[in-house]
Amino acid sequence: MRLTGLVWIAAVLLVPPALRAGEAEPEGKGAAVREISSSTAPVSPGSLEPGYRAVSIPAAGDQLLYVKKGDRVDVLVSYVAPSEKGGKELTTATILQNVVVTNIIKPAKVEDQGVIEFLTDPVEAQYVALSVARGKKVEIAVRAPGDHDVHPMDMASFRKLIR
Repeated sequence: MRLTGLVWIAAVLLVPPALRAGEAEPEGKGAAVREISSSTAPVSPGSLEPGYRAVSIPAAGDQLLYVKKGDRVDVLVSYVAPSEKGGKELTTATILQNVVVTNIIKPAKVEDQGVIEFLTDPVEAQYVALSVARGKKVEIAVRAPGDHDVHPMDMASFRKLIR
């Protein structure tokens, strides 16, 4: 298995607790911890090695302006989560880090929708599918060439931003 780092999986919050029975949650975090990375993933665009899955997601045309095959990206999902005070708040979490882009379909107009394809392991593919199905918005962030580090990341919310 190619697990080398930690990342908070916000999409897990969208799964009913009965479906994630047996997963330990860090105290006070509200999200299950999952180890993720693609530092050992194949790097040649268009290749699909055993144990990996090609996953395609819709992406806004403006997100795809500077993405090319072979780039590494992080995948973020935004969704409405329960807040500490019983209400709801918009939250964004990086669900995957350092995944290899294998294909891009850029739209004719930047304001239209395109598609990005990248490599994941089978479990990561499930989290991407869940995020696309239930997430408010799934976005990508392009990494600098050579930036393959994976780090634990807290989820972002406006509550945390304005503290």
